[in-house]
Amino acid sequence: MASDQSVWESVPEGGPGEGWAELDENGWGALIGWAAGPENLRRRPAVDDSARTVTVTRTDKDGTVTESTEAFTARDRQIVDEGANSYLADAGVEKRPGGFRWFIRFPGQFSAWEKLRAAITGDVYASEPQAVHPAEVAPIMKQAMQRIYAGQ
Repeated sequence: MASDQSVWESVPEGGPGEGWAELDENGWGALIGWAAGPENLRRRPAVDDSARTVTVTRTDKDGTVTESTEAFTARDRQIVDEGANSYLADAGVEKRPGGFRWFIRFPGQFSAWEKLRAAITGDVYASEPQAVHPAEVAPIMKQAMQRIYAGQ
């Protein structure tokens, strides 16, 4: 899918307002963005993750689990980007440029990201319950997104 690179490059930069939600920072969220198309996406450079934190869970040799909150680092941003791009590669989709936060425009019938994500996921697996590998999911998700944006 060599032409998919233009999908990411043609996504306008900007801070979306009402009617937009940030995509999950994982492969599923990235694939949803790809399936939505550039007309339904915005991106903003992730230049300042300094206010973000991550919860780190550690298990010692005795099985004791401890959790701590740590700063979200540049390495964490790199891990997020690499993980999403690995999933996209498995789907046969070109990598997203790194260092951005990605946003999706709500179709008219949605106003919450959780409900939109649930509808997309439900549509994908209602269409093809056995789809597991990202390469199987990608074309089904593309069709699901077209139906959702068409209001069907």
